[in-house]
Amino acid sequence: MSAHSSQQSVTASSTILEQVRQCAASVTRYPLDILTEHAQLEDELGIDSVKLAEIAAVIAREFHLPPDRLPRNGKARTLGAIAGAVTEALGTASKPSLHVAPAQPQVSPVASAQPQMAPVASVPAVVEAKAGTGALDLLPRVRAVFARVTRYPEDLLTPHADLEDELGIDSVKQAEVMAVLMKELGLGDAPKPSQRLRTMAAIADAARALLPSTPAVPEARPRAPVHAVPAPLPSRAEPTFAGKVALVTGSGKGIGRVIATRLARAGATVVVNSFHSREDGEKTARDIVDAGGKALHLWGSVAQEEHLERMFSAIREQLGGLDLLVCNASNGLIGPFDRIAPRDWDKAFRTCITGTYECAMRARPLMAARGGGSIVTMSTSMSQRYMHDLGCQGVVKAGVESLTRYLAAELAQEGIRTNCVSAGPVHGDLLGMFPDAPERVARWESATPGGRLCTADDVADVTELLLGPKTQRVNGAIWVVDAGLSGTVDGLLPAARAS
Repeated sequence: MSAHSSQQSVTASSTILEQVRQCAASVTRYPLDILTEHAQLEDELGIDSVKLAEIAAVIAREFHLPPDRLPRNGKARTLGAIAGAVTEALGTASKPSLHVAPAQPQVSPVASAQPQMAPVASVPAVVEAKAGTGALDLLPRVRAVFARVTRYPEDLLTPHADLEDELGIDSVKQAEVMAVLMKELGLGDAPKPSQRLRTMAAIADAARALLPSTPAVPEARPRAPVHAVPAPLPSRAEPTFAGKVALVTGSGKGIGRVIATRLARAGATVVVNSFHSREDGEKTARDIVDAGGKALHLWGSVAQEEHLERMFSAIREQLGGLDLLVCNASNGLIGPFDRIAPRDWDKAFRTCITGTYECAMRARPLMAARGGGSIVTMSTSMSQRYMHDLGCQGVVKAGVESLTRYLAAELAQEGIRTNCVSAGPVHGDLLGMFPDAPERVARWESATPGGRLCTADDVADVTELLLGPKTQRVNGAIWVVDAGLSGTVDGLLPAARAS
């Protein structure tokens, strides 16, 4: 390309970016100076998915593009990314470096040591649009109902847009739409909630299957058989988790590493996951393999949807399914309450609450296809008591305990149990993060019946038990592992402020 042509491309890209910024300003009424190319639309500017859909519609009209050509959700984090997509669609220049396709799952070299497992039939997802004319005939009616109930312009309601993530239509509004649609179609039964119909094309397909003249499609996730008696325990000669696949998030070091190692020793093929401590995660997987176990490492953050998609796709494709999940990845500022910023709350919530939920829901079909499974979440026993400098984690972990009970109720019909290990202070790296750590640890030990805090092995003991066959009738439980500390009063209150 000549220098002149290159300069023209740069100029065209700059012009497109300015037009995109103008469109965003017209919708949000934000001043142009804060609508910069690299500002995070949701995290920094507070532009949610509903407002983003409006912006996309205006930009599409401005450039005469169909709305579905523009990036949505995680791929539209900045105006620069949107401008890059517009530039590409118009064919005036190549994509800017901002707009990068998701990388393939990062798998450590130890993955080659994993066993060749028999392929498991994939769980039939709800197809978003069949080739049959029935589904296509229903799409206009589905879109019309959505437009009427939500008052969205129909050009925003594209068949494959994610209802919640891209259009901001929550589950309550979706239920309202479904009720109207079922009435108009003369159907008594709505599609099952477990199908998670995420697009209008999927709803049209599911509705078509419910019409009397059409045989129903198979249920999206097979239910686990209901046993009248407890499942038989494995023979003593066979390791407890032989043939099982386990994912332990945040298992590069600390408690997660110990749990991953223990499960591998008990016969499981372990997926070691780490994000900030990538090298530690790879080492954990290597150490398991070197000791005769089976493991692979998958890098990624449970707080990032794109990372989770890659991780669970790799588990499905390489290991054929999942039996055990330990949601150990955690985040939360250690320090006094007045140091916690909104960003700290957001990071803690996205990792501990949203990350745990998303892992469980992605594990659900993989476990259901294998007849069921077991999930263990991780909390702190100080979620129900006050501990100085643990405010951020304590509050968010209380939400994890509540989430555990809800998951237990929602997933039980598919043979999946969900329990929580609520650990107290555990000897390890985390204790060193507390201000005045040596004095604090001595104080906790003096307040603990028996005078000794727990170790990571103590926590792993209970985690392994809750995952295994000896706790088949334990579901929705919060098991405290803190040597009795939470039964006493810590007594460490914030220091008085100087007047």
